[in-house]
Amino acid sequence: MISYFHAPVMAVCFFILMSLWRLWVCIDRLGFMREVASRSPSMFQGNLLAAVLAIMPFLIAMADWFGITLPRQTAPMNSHFAAFMSAACIGGCFLLLKNTGEYLALSWAGSREGALRVVAMLRIIDAAELAYALQYIQARETANAGHVIDAETLREVQK
Repeated sequence: MISYFHAPVMAVCFFILMSLWRLWVCIDRLGFMREVASRSPSMFQGNLLAAVLAIMPFLIAMADWFGITLPRQTAPMNSHFAAFMSAACIGGCFLLLKNTGEYLALSWAGSREGALRVVAMLRIIDAAELAYALQYIQARETANAGHVIDAETLREVQK
């Protein structure tokens, strides 16, 4: 009876995998796959690891349901241990995807919007970093220049 625990876990994992796949397909169709993967490698790697963790309950369920003996084991996997491992995998997947609520969706339209949000988010971050760097450089230049002559405060000398 405990082996039926895998069915809802696998359904949730299916929807997670489908939404991750749709997001990255939409990013690729927009032509920003390399840009997103290079600007935000932790997002790409985190989503890849979340996908691997979402695939694991399928493999664990198959090993449990069909009584597959794993290497260096004398008996098939215990059903309670298999259910625990499936729950642990989906828990790890949720932990990796905890900040992805803005751009993961279950529809194609939502996935396209999420892909646009990811690209816009990365470009806004780059623009903010560039603006801060320019302000920092300007502040350092004015601090090192000694004193600055302000053209508005100069008065014209009369003859």
